[in-house]
Amino acid sequence: MAAESNAVHGGRRRHVLLFPLPYQGHLNPMFRLAGLLHARGFAVTVFHTHFNAPNPARHPQYRFVPVPDGTSGPAPVAIEDVVAQILALAAACESAFRDRLDAVLEEYSRDDVACLIADAHLLPIFEVAAKLAVPTLALRTGSAACFKCFAAYPMLFEKGYLPVKGMSVP
Repeated sequence: MAAESNAVHGGRRRHVLLFPLPYQGHLNPMFRLAGLLHARGFAVTVFHTHFNAPNPARHPQYRFVPVPDGTSGPAPVAIEDVVAQILALAAACESAFRDRLDAVLEEYSRDDVACLIADAHLLPIFEVAAKLAVPTLALRTGSAACFKCFAAYPMLFEKGYLPVKGMSVP
């Protein structure tokens, strides 16, 4: 019952706003989370880029808000291209997302928005949400092993193992 009370505020359903990174390894976990939250009584709004946009017909119970991302051209193939595309996509979305988020907050009422859950790689999205005082959570879609490596970086730097001495980057 406690979960249901979190999903209702003043007799109205609360909204959870989601913004996944537009890659399958990020979209799928975000939509799994959306399903769990929706089953608990939350209304779900999904912000999405034009690049690799999800199909709203597959999730008729959710609201979809497109965010222009300035992308065009073929999908990247090299890892360097993917990293560059993620950074460019996040930066390109910032202004349009601010406008879309502001409109959604005005429509729903700030009290009805429980939080925004954004992919951890979309850093500008967190800055926009903070400026608009929207509680925000990061969804990291990596494995437990990936998280353990990520969490170990500060200790590796502290002990002097990183950066690797004498190793050149090509």
